[in-house]
Amino acid sequence: MIGAPIGISSNEAVEFRSGLRESEKLELLCRAKALILPSSYEALPYVTLEAMACGTPVVISSAVPEEVVINGYNGIRVNSYDPRDYADALENLLRNEGLWLRLHSNGLRFVRQFDHISVTKKYLDIIGEVYEG
Repeated sequence: MIGAPIGISSNEAVEFRSGLRESEKLELLCRAKALILPSSYEALPYVTLEAMACGTPVVISSAVPEEVVINGYNGIRVNSYDPRDYADALENLLRNEGLWLRLHSNGLRFVRQFDHISVTKKYLDIIGEVYEG
């Protein structure tokens, strides 16, 4: 688990990692079979985009905007905060190779729209509209 342990006791099955350099975080994301983000609030969670850029499928809460993760296309949305629901979704993902491969491929394609050149062009278009209007 990357980040500080909140309400979870440490045991042999869970390793907590915090204070990682960006390169270490990305290495873990790219080696992972999946990213689980059971957050109760997210605007645009960069970690989901980083995981997709690594080809790592995401299992996220409904707090993540649907524009970022489309259920069954580039990730799995879980509509609760019950850990058993996340475990079920993760088990389904890991047992279903076709699903894993689809989310892997679609995530890689989806995240391309967030490259710095495309994002910069969108900002410039918005700025141009504001100054013209």
